[in-house]
Amino acid sequence: MSKNNSIKCSYLGPAGTYSEIAAKKFFGENNVFIAKNTIADVFDSVTTAEADYGVVPIENSIEGSVNMTMDLLFEIPNIRVVGECVIPIRHFLLSYEKIELDKIRTLCSHQQAIGQCSKFIRSYLKDPEIIFTASTSNACHIIKSIPNSAAIASENVIQIYNLYTIAKDIQDSLVNATRFFIISKINNNNNNNNNNNIYNFDDYYSFESYKTSIICCPKFNKAGVLYSILKNFTRKNINLTRIESRPTKKQLGEYSFYIDFEGSIADNKVKRALIKIEQMSSFFKILGSYKKWIE
Repeated sequence: MSKNNSIKCSYLGPAGTYSEIAAKKFFGENNVFIAKNTIADVFDSVTTAEADYGVVPIENSIEGSVNMTMDLLFEIPNIRVVGECVIPIRHFLLSYEKIELDKIRTLCSHQQAIGQCSKFIRSYLKDPEIIFTASTSNACHIIKSIPNSAAIASENVIQIYNLYTIAKDIQDSLVNATRFFIISKINNNNNNNNNNNIYNFDDYYSFESYKTSIICCPKFNKAGVLYSILKNFTRKNINLTRIESRPTKKQLGEYSFYIDFEGSIADNKVKRALIKIEQMSSFFKILGSYKKWIE
């Protein structure tokens, strides 16, 4: 991945979010970073070419998948995944006041952060009103005008917003990490079929250090259909690293499957497996092949 001053990258802002941390860790500090209000705004900035790349959260080790990101990957046709970044998550309880835990009446943060700190909230806070915000940093803006309030956010925001640390490392598990996707707009010249499912295989290399992400919806909702799809990976000895389901929002009981696996679409065995899976699917999309994140 080229890392130079010409790169423009959007992320879920404002400044100090884990998305910003991931963006700067992946691309390096010396680039242009554009804060966006929502995950949808990050996708929009990439599709309109305001940004070359976007950084969006896809899953957390405690709370699981980020549904908004999954849905937008399904809905927006001209987006592909070109990289991943994994960030350790340390949550801090922050306030503009030096306040005791039992005096906190309002707690603000992103829904994922609230979920990742649920044990601490139940154990140490006295049933505060919880306000979900667009991002952890956005929570710091909101509590400024609310007395007896606190936010859950990263350590990065403490100096940015001049906050007091009420408690640190409040996440339910010390082994807490969030995986981010790096997305870009598909260049139509990089597709070798009419439905944009398979990119030019020459763009990728058959290294074990690669992963691939796809979305598929079975043609027929019947017993054993998921097994029939997954056995194509087993036959080719392809290791799955993640599988999730999401409703297609078309009718009750209809689901799409998000599958990550080791290998790239340059591998012949991967290509053969994906051809079989596409034939079994009413909807099929290769999100991209990209290098595994190695710290």
